[in-house]
Amino acid sequence: MSIDIKELKVLAVIPARGGSKGLPGKNLRLLNGHPLIYYMIKYAQASKYISKVMVSTDDKKIADVAKNYDAEVPFLRPKELAEDTTPLNPVLKHAMAYYDSIDWKANAVI
Repeated sequence: MSIDIKELKVLAVIPARGGSKGLPGKNLRLLNGHPLIYYMIKYAQASKYISKVMVSTDDKKIADVAKNYDAEVPFLRPKELAEDTTPLNPVLKHAMAYYDSIDWKANAVI
């Protein structure tokens, strides 16, 4: 049995924490006239294999910018998932749990 990749539901999760200490505000810093997060969103949206592009952030400004570029931002990430030491797995599980709760089940998450 083969699976056609075009039939898969693929969720792209872009983690964009607001509290970066290495380069504060990096996701909103301009690069060639666009905030850095713009490039992540647009390249994910350009993929023919990705069904949904969502940004997981704890920052209202990042959320607003992401929405302006047509990314889904269905929630602000809880503080406990936005710490310096938070691993990526819990962030992805949190995003997947949201989509599961609205009955949209991804076959793959990137």
